[in-house]
Amino acid sequence: MKTPFRLSLWIASFPLLIWAKAPLPELTQGFWNDPAFVRGFMGDYGFRSEVEPRIDKAEQFILREVVAKAENQLEEAVSYLETKIESKSSAALDFALGTMYYQLGRLTKSEETYQKALKKFPSFLRARKNLGFVQLSLGKLKDAAQNLARAISLGEADGISYVALGYCHLSLGRVVSAENAYRMAILLHPESIDARNGLVNCLLTTNRFAEALALLDELLESKPNDLFCHKARVSALQGLGRDEDAVVALETLKRMNQLDTAGTLSLGDLYHNLGLLERSLLCYQEALAKKEKLSLSRYARTAKILINRGSYGAGFRYLEQIEKTFGKGYSDADEREIRMLQAEVRIATGKHKEAAQILEQLIQKQPLDGEALLLSAKLATDEMDYAKAAIRFERAAKLADFQVEALVEHARMLVGAKDYQQASDLLERAQNLEPQPRVARYLKAINNLNLSARNRN
Repeated sequence: MKTPFRLSLWIASFPLLIWAKAPLPELTQGFWNDPAFVRGFMGDYGFRSEVEPRIDKAEQFILREVVAKAENQLEEAVSYLETKIESKSSAALDFALGTMYYQLGRLTKSEETYQKALKKFPSFLRARKNLGFVQLSLGKLKDAAQNLARAISLGEADGISYVALGYCHLSLGRVVSAENAYRMAILLHPESIDARNGLVNCLLTTNRFAEALALLDELLESKPNDLFCHKARVSALQGLGRDEDAVVALETLKRMNQLDTAGTLSLGDLYHNLGLLERSLLCYQEALAKKEKLSLSRYARTAKILINRGSYGAGFRYLEQIEKTFGKGYSDADEREIRMLQAEVRIATGKHKEAAQILEQLIQKQPLDGEALLLSAKLATDEMDYAKAAIRFERAAKLADFQVEALVEHARMLVGAKDYQQASDLLERAQNLEPQPRVARYLKAINNLNLSARNRN
């Protein structure tokens, strides 16, 4: 693994935005290459007596030799220093070795060596701070946060440490602590992109969309092509319910050739919300044409939008395109969602037999699929196959999430078959489970029909 000063210890980039939510917290590659980070981490192998261990003349000589070797022969310098460290030697030697391990990308050894230094000298400020950075690189965010906070309490006051601490807190869900750290980082290191992005993340995460938008607009005045700001701005506008402005922001990204597949789908959703259905469909088709395998459920949701608004032909074609794009590369749950949508399209377009076949296949694979059971039962009712419908309704009624709906729909079927008494019994069961005014009115009407039928007899 390379050091951050050469290529990157941890290569990170701006995240793909989760539209209408805060962007994921990330540290940019620039964080690790920031001269302030390099200076603060590496230093000059020197020490500050008030918060760092003293070294005797013999150890000073060893360190001078090590530093000289490290200029061109880092591995040799490490091997040499390893032979000079013992339990009674100064923590300063452990610190130097830990830093060299880090330079070589040997992060676990670096962490262990810094910990040894701190056992010898617990208030060793730079060892504490560097340990936090190493643990950050290793993904040990909770430990990193503790050590970075401890370094700050010992007197460390550089903006980079606050950026790293803010990142740890935000990643761990401690948004208030993260915001405080990022604000302090901005005061101490105002040019830090990571501090600015982190504060934006905090504002969006806590739904302070207006404050986030004001900050983003201010930042874009000085950096009009900043992609993070443009993407985060979409989230802020959506959070404020300003869909038209969010469309403009997404179209701006599109003109910059920076709108990814998720963003294209979101643009389609926004056009749909605004009633611009043709534009919406074009965005959906464009997103699918990119052939980027996002979660299949995201594409399926798009098909459902088309179907729900009555665009059955477009919805059906979209489903076919999904199958061509994904092939067999999706899970059973995703396949089930696609098949259910196909069945809904066929029902809506009067192709009941084809829909019934799809539902039968789904039920055979998953006998306790409540949604498929209910839809199959309704189709059987339409075909006046009351025996089959009753079996499906009864099976669905045994599933907690579908029990009430199954009882009500079963009762409707029985009313069609003029079995008012059994229908009334089922509706009473449904009301005992989940009282609903419309069901109460329906039950009253059924009881009146039942009474009229008895009087006639």
